[in-house]
Amino acid sequence: MEKYPKLFVKVSIFYLLFGIVFGLLMATNVVSGLNYTFVHVHFNLIGFMSMMLFGVAYHILPRFNAQPLKWPKLVPVHFYGVNIGLIGMLFAYLIGGFWSSDWKTILFHIFSTVTAVSIMLFIANIYTVLTPPAPVPQPKTEEKAKEPAKETPPPAPVIQKEVITADMKVSDIIEKWPHLLAVFVESGFAALANPTARATFAKMITIKQACKVHNLGLDNFIQKINDSLNGKGGKTTPLQKAAPPVPPASQKPYQNGPAIKRGDKCSNEIMIGDLIGVYPETKKIFEKHYGAGCFSCPGQATETVAQTAMMHNISADSIVKEINDEIEKALAGTKS
Repeated sequence: MEKYPKLFVKVSIFYLLFGIVFGLLMATNVVSGLNYTFVHVHFNLIGFMSMMLFGVAYHILPRFNAQPLKWPKLVPVHFYGVNIGLIGMLFAYLIGGFWSSDWKTILFHIFSTVTAVSIMLFIANIYTVLTPPAPVPQPKTEEKAKEPAKETPPPAPVIQKEVITADMKVSDIIEKWPHLLAVFVESGFAALANPTARATFAKMITIKQACKVHNLGLDNFIQKINDSLNGKGGKTTPLQKAAPPVPPASQKPYQNGPAIKRGDKCSNEIMIGDLIGVYPETKKIFEKHYGAGCFSCPGQATETVAQTAMMHNISADSIVKEINDEIEKALAGTKS
């Protein structure tokens, strides 16, 4: 889990604690329930519920929708703004900013505005994740001059063919046509050779989303997989009876990134599995940004540095720089 989504979740727990404490004080008449209801409600509504929502939404929605945040740098602005605004607003309320008409009221209004603006940043950022990008316009082709109609023989009977579309789930396709697994694997979806991958994220991702994550041309892949599915007369043309076996760790028939060896620098297109195999020292970089749970994912060994950075809303260039700094340290230590 990234830094700021995790911070949102952590602070929400503290706000929940504060809300409970204020609730107990109000229930036991230690403080006036009438005056402190506002504080109690906002600790729970914005402090706990909203902060928890912010953290979970930032972490989950970009992954489920395969659409990174458009403005990731606004996430820390949102975090600090909404927390400073909430605490400042409640403090100004407690000292009388809500019912007085002096500088305390101005302070209350300022912090309230900061809170509202910060939440609007979240709305704008998440809305872009939920909104699909505009389709790329296709160049128009000139219409050919119409030729005089020719007598043609009656059309042959149309045989209905099965068609795979971009919005179909990967798991649904593999379950219905198991032989098409080979097409996915040879096209770059090497993780699907692992049954665990087919039973987990393949059930949540469509072909369109998968192609975007793996930087594959959607139209070309749809054409390729439909050609493999439908042969002449609409009959299915099986490529293989079963999926290829998962290769041993020493073999890498599905590698789709450049090779790396000891002494080389890292680039965006290096496979994470290859990188860690050559430079185990770099594993801590990924644990720092992605969490240790990243290495329980069956796809981590078959994804490039750039692909994983995009899925975690982190700059690929900054990750590569940290990796290369660590590589330099490792190589310097070896020479000494």
